[in-house]
Amino acid sequence: MKGMLGRKLGMSRVYADGRKVTSVTLVETDSCHVVQRKTVERDGYAALQLGIGRRKRATKPLRGHLKKAGLGHVPARVIEVRGEFEDNVTPGKKLDVAMFQPGDRVDVVGWTKGRGFAGGMKRHNWHGGPRTHGSNHHRRVGSVGPGTSPGRIWKGSRMPGHYGNEQQTVRNLRVVNVDAEKCLLYLKGSVPGPSGGVLIIKKTAP
Repeated sequence: MKGMLGRKLGMSRVYADGRKVTSVTLVETDSCHVVQRKTVERDGYAALQLGIGRRKRATKPLRGHLKKAGLGHVPARVIEVRGEFEDNVTPGKKLDVAMFQPGDRVDVVGWTKGRGFAGGMKRHNWHGGPRTHGSNHHRRVGSVGPGTSPGRIWKGSRMPGHYGNEQQTVRNLRVVNVDAEKCLLYLKGSVPGPSGGVLIIKKTAP
């Protein structure tokens, strides 16, 4: 398995596929390091802990955890990616974007844009109530459950609440170009999350 962390820079357009304009997402992968490697014998499953970015402060337990990997900095994000990786991927190693080649297929895991607390019209696309004739029910929820039986609100009812910031996976995206010098990955199409968001990029299983 091949995979690494990246940071979404935004979208652009390039000429590809016989000089056709192709919409691509630019992903920067300059600061992706291996923090820890987990094995089936020791941990019960195979995975890699990957770190990306830099930050100044960290707790003492995290600093001790990073010291075992030999990292001289504190990653901004540490994310665990499950799977069997190559034997030469060891803690402290910096992953190179050159592991991907143009034409490869990848799965991208991201987190959608967080929108905070949202009402039903924004969160669930409700059409709302009357806007005239003295109505005081423009964007409200309204009746939410039966009165006598069962006398409660059904579980799973659509309500206002936290909207966005959910994990989402886009599968089978094609790698259009790989810029090893600038550590950039050009992926055809869009990926979830805002510009600057962290992504997990894994090679699509055959």
